[in-house]
Amino acid sequence: MRLSTHNLLECTTRCIARGYPGYPLKIRAASAKYEEHPCVQGFTVDMIRKIDYGALSTALVEMRQCLEDAGVAALMGGIPELPPALPADHDTNDEFLRKLHVVLFELHLIEGMLVCPACGAEFPVKDGIPQMLVNEVEVGGAAA
Repeated sequence: MRLSTHNLLECTTRCIARGYPGYPLKIRAASAKYEEHPCVQGFTVDMIRKIDYGALSTALVEMRQCLEDAGVAALMGGIPELPPALPADHDTNDEFLRKLHVVLFELHLIEGMLVCPACGAEFPVKDGIPQMLVNEVEVGGAAA
């Protein structure tokens, strides 16, 4: 699962119906990988409008140790550091756009858990695919 995908996911349980913030999901990474893709700066710039930059920065912090343990840092010459806030020149800053591209599209969570910050619900990630389905009881639909 790319971090760009993670940035779009939120809790699918009853905490949403109750008005609790089920976003951003916390990452507990068990395995991760780096997979290089061509950098298309225009596409990366377009993604900036669609993402929550703060959530992306937090996700990178949560993934860092797993990426280091997997040897990703050695493969790519170091895991990128994103600035704490979106730079004013984000749409023209080549160095920033390359780092953002790497974080959004080249770092993958392979195995682990996504955890709701509000209710603690856990959603497994297996083979890079987040399992976000819950049954009706978990969302308050049907009685057990």
